[in-house]
Order: sequence, then structure tokens, then C-alpha cells
Amino acid sequence: MKKTLSSRIYLWLFLFVFFILILSWFWPVSSSTVSVPDRLQGPSFSHWLGTDQLGRDLLARMLEGASYTIGFSLLAIVLSVALGVPAGVLAGMKGGWMDRLFTRIGDSFLAFPDFLLALLLSAVLGPGLFNVVIAVVLVKWIQYSYLVRGITREVTQGQAVLLSIINGSSTGAIIKAHVVPAIRSHILVMATTDVGKVMLLIASLSYIGLGAQPPLPEWGAMLNESRAYFAGSPRLLLIPGAAVVGTALLFQSAGDKWRDSFLKEETEAREEKKHVENR
Repeated sequence: MKKTLSSRIYLWLFLFVFFILILSWFWPVSSSTVSVPDRLQGPSFSHWLGTDQLGRDLLARMLEGASYTIGFSLLAIVLSVALGVPAGVLAGMKGGWMDRLFTRIGDSFLAFPDFLLALLLSAVLGPGLFNVVIAVVLVKWIQYSYLVRGITREVTQGQAVLLSIINGSSTGAIIKAHVVPAIRSHILVMATTDVGKVMLLIASLSYIGLGAQPPLPEWGAMLNESRAYFAGSPRLLLIPGAAVVGTALLFQSAGDKWRDSFLKEETEAREEKKHVENR
């Protein structure tokens, strides 16, 4: 079977993340070994990206930092989807007072920019990478819920669902047969795009001291540590900064390509259906 564009995108993303994680686990140089005589050295055969202000291998810290920055961003997205999708389906299916209550809660969250709300929640929860993930989940879940709620309401008002209800199908069967196929692609597009946004959010909070704490080599925390050495060793700031921006753009581009592929498939399906009806 010929692979679609979307499947290839996710395959390359999976291989990229898997390769980075494998390298971080099996890289022979420790990221925490301090060697003051070797501090602030340039790239060499023993230290491919040089060393930082404490003589630690910069490449080893970058690889380990990827497992924190990318890994915790993926964790935040998975938790946001796990909370937001069921809430959105429930609100869209039930309607009534439950939908109105959900709308009021959602409006209160969406009234603030993501970064401002995450900053406030992180300050309340206290510094730490896990607290940042909790703050991001509390910010992002409502966005998935709103998306799923709108699609669910549209689907449940269609003729296919009405016929299923008349035939005695259960709510679970209707969700599985009609709602899940309708929301699946939209959730994948949004989640892929949000990985990059969440990475920037986590790195930004770590940069201002509310996220990962030293000596944890999270990319945002590394940016914070390297500020004082920018004049003499700009690579300490430029390398993790480029990694954050480049990886975020990679996931953003993958989400855009997946959305374009989904819209193309949806358009072709509508045209084929129209052609069949006109025959």
C-alpha cells in the first residue's frame, strides 16, 4: 500500500525524536561531569560542541536536554489531549447546562494569552519542570475541548447519527463510529503544531527561572545559564536557542503539511461523493 504524505510526516517525526532520545541515553560522555580546567573550550575532537562555563560537554548536555524539552512537551500535549477530548465530547453530546458550564469555564481560560496564564500558574505552583507541565496542561486542555466540542455538536446533528439513535445505538457506539473519525485528524494536526508552541513555552518559563532548575540541562535553563557568557562564548546561547527554534519549526511545519494533506483528502472525498450522487 502506498504511504500517504501524512504517514510519512509522522514517521520522520517519530524517527527524529527516537534518534535524539537514543543518542541521549547512550552518548558516552557524561553531561554532568565538571572539569574547571576545561571550561569554555571551543569545539574539538573530545568535545564536538565545546564545553560550558563549568567544563561540561555541551553536546552531551544538548542531547540530554532534548529528552527534557521535547519529552516533557510531548507529555504535556498527551495529558492535554487526554483531558480535553473527553470533556469536549461530553459537552458536545450532552449539551444543556453541562455545555453552558463548560463554555463559561473555557471562556475564563481563553480570556488570557497562553504564556501569561502559564506564567501565573507556574508562579503559584512554584519552580520545577513538572509544575511547568501541569501549568501548560491547565492552559492547553481547554483548547482541545473547544475544538472537539464544536465538531461533536456538528456530527451529532447529522443524519447518520440520527439514524443510529433511531436504530437504538448506544452513546458509546455513536462516539466510536461517528465522533472519533471526525475529530481524529483535527486533533493530530493541532497536537503536532502545539508541540512546537509548548516547547517554546516550557523553554521560556525555564529561561526566567520558573521551569527546570540547574544543573538540569533543559534547553531553556541552558539559555538562562549562558547569558553571562554571551560576549565571550556566544555558542553557549546560540546552540540551545537554535535547537529550540529549529525543533519547534519542524513540528510546526509537520502540522501544516498534515493539515494540507487532510484538507486535500477531505476535498477529494467530497468531490467523489458528489460525482457518485450525480451519476
